[in-house]
Amino acid sequence: NLLSLNNLLSNRKQTILSTINDAEERYNEATDKLNQARTRLERAKVKANEIRVNGLSQIEREKKELINAADEDSKRLEDSKNATIRFEEQRTIEQVRQQVSHLALERALEALNKRLNSELHSRVIDYHIGLLRAMESTTD
Repeated sequence: NLLSLNNLLSNRKQTILSTINDAEERYNEATDKLNQARTRLERAKVKANEIRVNGLSQIEREKKELINAADEDSKRLEDSKNATIRFEEQRTIEQVRQQVSHLALERALEALNKRLNSELHSRVIDYHIGLLRAMESTTD
């Protein structure tokens, strides 16, 4: 009986030691996995921070590019507007110039027509006929 009790206790002791060894191995494996997980977490945090910083930098670059493009578009529009205004000013000046010339010509013709009565008209014709006769006699 004593022998069987010793065997039973020895078996029980071996079972307990085996269970403790298994538990220690599982604990060590779990600790290793936890450390690996912590390392991966730290790497992920670093990577996430890099992505965030790069994202902010990219956003800032794109913002500057958009502002520059908008400034360039605004300048082009301003230049185009100014060119259109200059063109319209020149066109208007030319129209006014033509209208003034036309009006001056009309007034000059009116003034000439008022001054050229039939007597003056006859005198001008006679004068030119005389010039033609003088030229004719010099060529003979």
